[in-house]
Amino acid sequence: MSQNYKFKSLEIAKASQKKEIDEIKDEDFKVYEVGDTKTIDFILLDGTRQNFPYSHYLTSWLGVENEERVIKIFFATHMVTVKGFCLELLYDYLIKFSLKTLRVTDKRYLQKKDEANPLIKNVIIVWKKESQN
Repeated sequence: MSQNYKFKSLEIAKASQKKEIDEIKDEDFKVYEVGDTKTIDFILLDGTRQNFPYSHYLTSWLGVENEERVIKIFFATHMVTVKGFCLELLYDYLIKFSLKTLRVTDKRYLQKKDEANPLIKNVIIVWKKESQN
């Protein structure tokens, strides 16, 4: 004869694991961080990261290219093109030098876009010497 016991400690552990998973999903959905910083870090979908110091920032441009919202960020040695939705807020943070991190959005979240939250479809980083050839 066997009985099933419900241990309170196992229920707490399962609840804790579920909470951690939910937090990870929410963190993956967040595409930017702001704060007092000297650099801006770009995180691509494959985990590749590249950062640039704001001291190398020259100018930026917000507009439409091929019917997509685009921010072009010009640094001393690179040009970074950011494509996505609701980019105005990110542009405002960028010109205040307070944008710390910019993360490309996983494709599964692109369907959940709304008009208030920025989503990043793609980030393209090009070394200026390559673009001149």
